[in-house]
Amino acid sequence: MLATNSPISYRQLPLRLYQIGPKFRDELKTRFGLMRAKEFLMKDMYSFDVSEETARESYSIVSAAYNRLFQQLEVPFVKVNAATGMMGGSLSHEYHYISPVGEDTLLQCRSCGFAGNSEVLEGKPASCPSCNSSNLQEVRGVEVAHTFLLGDKYSKPLGATFLNTSGKPQPLVMGCFGIGVTRVIAAALEVLSSEQELRWPRLLAPYDVCLIGPKQGSKEQPAAEVIENELLLKVGECCGHQELLHDDRKDLTIGKRLLEAKRLGHPLTIVVGAKSADLDSPKLEVHLSKGEKLELDVNEALKLVAEHSQHKKRLLMGSFPRETAESKSQSVGHQL
Repeated sequence: MLATNSPISYRQLPLRLYQIGPKFRDELKTRFGLMRAKEFLMKDMYSFDVSEETARESYSIVSAAYNRLFQQLEVPFVKVNAATGMMGGSLSHEYHYISPVGEDTLLQCRSCGFAGNSEVLEGKPASCPSCNSSNLQEVRGVEVAHTFLLGDKYSKPLGATFLNTSGKPQPLVMGCFGIGVTRVIAAALEVLSSEQELRWPRLLAPYDVCLIGPKQGSKEQPAAEVIENELLLKVGECCGHQELLHDDRKDLTIGKRLLEAKRLGHPLTIVVGAKSADLDSPKLEVHLSKGEKLELDVNEALKLVAEHSQHKKRLLMGSFPRETAESKSQSVGHQL
């Protein structure tokens, strides 16, 4: 497209163009479910600059945006130098989630969090290049994003140029960036979940809260439904009604509905059961996605929902808690 419209003025640069759309992989047999499906969703971006120096600035800007995105998802990740491979260019980085099902072999330091791709390591180092610890181990990584500094490898032969300050045509200097959208979702679930339960990144969970009411015909139903209806209103006001899933299949037992809620991986599941009918001290069961169960009164449960909702808003604004930033800095800051 840029070659067809060349030459453009240096005043129009830098230029960054992206698209999000389906791609197809011609494989006889797919592997790892959504993580390597024949059809997948991809975010591609190409940057165009006037020089190697400004192209590196664009590369840094986009890489920083990728870092923020993966911090927002709160799934531990590592960023490593990578081979440029078929794409070519002078610089390349990969973003990985660590998982036994990964297709890439990485060396990770258990002392400082450093990780390096074995493709660019000359032999297996005896100590960590970052902290000099000997506590290195081989791990498997699922690649979820990749960045390249391409230079003029494609712009020069294709005739994609710009007019420089002297009015002469000059090849555009390019960068290439990609995020596997469906792979991020699948890989995050693979990393966080257990054999019994899905566990979603907070920002990707289909719902924030699942509310389970009393069983039809149970002795606690009349009193419990009063609290259930109150929660439907107040929880919806707290986190947004679109973030609340009400399991009103009261012909099913609470245990059956709770088991399904855990399998679906809601961050918070509130059960209005027998203890909610206690007139002196009504209690709710609140189940967290990590398997923890709490007994809370209505106000305490609403406070927990509010804290969850506020944390999501902070993540969307790019404001990370100190402990999150520190844990991620080990992953992002040490590269090879």
